[in-house]
Amino acid sequence: MEIHTTHEHVICPNHGLWIGEGTATPDDQLSISACPEIPATWHHHKNIIQRQVRNRTRKAFETSRTITWQWYDQFHHFSYTANVYDDLATSRPHRASQQPMVAASLYPAIVELAAAVASPYWAKIAHSNHPDDFLDRISTSITEGWRPTGAHDPLRSWKERNWDT
Repeated sequence: MEIHTTHEHVICPNHGLWIGEGTATPDDQLSISACPEIPATWHHHKNIIQRQVRNRTRKAFETSRTITWQWYDQFHHFSYTANVYDDLATSRPHRASQQPMVAASLYPAIVELAAAVASPYWAKIAHSNHPDDFLDRISTSITEGWRPTGAHDPLRSWKERNWDT
């Protein structure tokens, strides 16, 4: 049995399980009981959908997911994400794979970035000639003081090209 979910159906709140990205089968699901920030992020995600409408949030989530995973692939592992991963790894069942643990640990950063990307106010600042306030928000809330720079940074690429959001 393969699991398919939407961007906002990433946890089972009744069972305290990660059912989002990386969980192709029930055996891949993992307990999130050691990480109360994941259910809190899920509630924040649902609130973003209510404020920004589902389609805009879905597009912002996919953009943010792409950016965050590219940061992860480029070795931009922030301590917050690493701490969530460590908490999940400590409490995970032996059979759980690494993919859902990484996805669950990145989820708070993805949703926080999606909140900024989905917001017309913040997106306008991001795409302006003076994006410093937007970059400060990202630096403060997600990247722990690091500011996305360089031509190959995925956030800079989104900012300059305005991916489909």
